[in-house]
Amino acid sequence: MFRITKTFFFLLLAVVGILTLSGCGAPQPAGLTDEQLVSMVEEILRSLDEDDYDNFTQEFSEPMLNAFTPESFADLRNMLQETSGNFVSVGDIGLSNRQGYAVYRIPCQYELETVTVTITFAIDGDKVEGLFFTSPNLVKYNQ
Repeated sequence: MFRITKTFFFLLLAVVGILTLSGCGAPQPAGLTDEQLVSMVEEILRSLDEDDYDNFTQEFSEPMLNAFTPESFADLRNMLQETSGNFVSVGDIGLSNRQGYAVYRIPCQYELETVTVTITFAIDGDKVEGLFFTSPNLVKYNQ
């Protein structure tokens, strides 16, 4: 039977403690100030309302531009208009990190409901790498 010595136990406890504390640091942001981020999100959401694909994709990274076609823009716009109405305002920013990305979750008020907009950037980056929308009405719409 394996017996844990006191030295091994304290060494294991120290390693676990270091690993735990290393994950407790403040999340690293994108290369934008909070004001710049809010302004960018507002512009993206207003561009959706105004059916302005070029302005909507202006701050997208190259992979996002390739993935977000005018057709997918039109589909997203129609779905948001039907389920949530027009964009009204941006709420408080929440930041976390995932796999080298700054992930911002922002509750945004629309005419009919609150839509959570998740926008991702490379840490210290300034181009949109991901954009996701979720709300109760959007979930029902996609079922």
